[in-house]
Amino acid sequence: MTSLAEAREALDELVHSPVRFTLMSALNSVDSADYQTVRDALGVSYALLTKHATLLESAGYLKVTKGFRGKTPRTVYSLTRKGRDAYAAHLAALDRIVRGLA
Repeated sequence: MTSLAEAREALDELVHSPVRFTLMSALNSVDSADYQTVRDALGVSYALLTKHATLLESAGYLKVTKGFRGKTPRTVYSLTRKGRDAYAAHLAALDRIVRGLA
């Protein structure tokens, strides 16, 4: 059994930010999602979403695909395998912490 201290240390600081955690939660439930859908769902500004997505992309947790739909630019986000694994490990650590001393 993992101790509470070990669980706390297992939390991923990159995932732990409320915006990044919510972004990863949203993307973990789908294969991919376009920028506008994610921004609307999270209720954050374009700048804030871009900032946090860039951090996750730099860590290899997020794949950003840019393209066009007709003449309209389109950005699509998806979690990488590394990102899904980091998210699952973070959730496992949170679950252990939530169980407390039991």
